[in-house]
Amino acid sequence: MLADVFLQPFGRRAPLLTAQHGILCAAGQMAAFALLLTLLPKGREHALESKAFCGLLSALMLLSAALEIIQGERFYSQAMRTGLPVEIFLFLLFVAVFYGVYSGLNALTRTAAAVLALTAISMGLLLLSVLPQLRFVNLQPSALNGGELARDFASQFYLAPELILWVVLWRPEHSQNRKYRPSAVFVWLFAAQALFCLLGEMTLGPAYQQEEQPLFTIARLGGISVFRRLDALHACVWLLLFFVKITLYFSLFTQSIRQVFPKLRGHSAYYLAVAGVIGVFLAAWGQAEQTAYWVQQRTCLALLLWLGLFRITAGRKRE
Repeated sequence: MLADVFLQPFGRRAPLLTAQHGILCAAGQMAAFALLLTLLPKGREHALESKAFCGLLSALMLLSAALEIIQGERFYSQAMRTGLPVEIFLFLLFVAVFYGVYSGLNALTRTAAAVLALTAISMGLLLLSVLPQLRFVNLQPSALNGGELARDFASQFYLAPELILWVVLWRPEHSQNRKYRPSAVFVWLFAAQALFCLLGEMTLGPAYQQEEQPLFTIARLGGISVFRRLDALHACVWLLLFFVKITLYFSLFTQSIRQVFPKLRGHSAYYLAVAGVIGVFLAAWGQAEQTAYWVQQRTCLALLLWLGLFRITAGRKRE
């Protein structure tokens, strides 16, 4: 989910808010996510036994992967300026993701931990590099208006597919382990978002709200001593976050589609995922991006409601 902070998520055309409103809306969204993930995991066992649920889950993973790849390719083109053809970008990505999927979730978890450490170092360097350019006078505080804040929250709120990932990959033993508590994770996510809102507005001022990729713009402005192009370093680390995110989508697809079609053997589930993602990528790229995002959000909502029904049913059966 942290990848969405660095690579502004594709499809969400709502304008950036002031730091004040952005922080308050982020707090509301993270609280909603934490509440959902506290309630839903208890019904996951029954949900995964349903072929219809697994089929809808597979469709969501395909659609989400395609939309994220569109955004990742755009960010890569903007950040690296190499003119790499889309076909080569997709080929290299699918090869890397193939290795990640079949290395297993444990290996991917270790990779993710290393990437998070690199991300923390990257953000420390970013903060250090722009310290001379931070201006408190650039902040735009204003009197809070409940109606305006509610409209901003509604415009910014979205259902992250990672909510479904978390619920489906949850294990009963995690409930007894403190480090798996959703609330702790969302506190850190909120802290990161709040920091980036303040960093963006204090550095760019009113121009912050017009930027398509504000953090990357800030990275290009910073420098430490003779090192003036640290933005390439930051972009590489953020693309690693993107890679972990895409790999998780593909991994969950290969698991869930086998529930629907048990006869799939070997790597056939992965090849099916690649074909599906390319199809959605080509169909959505350009003209149908907003439509694809709308479908993704409605599918995510349907799955969350479905999980809620499974949880209620499971509770009644225990009674």
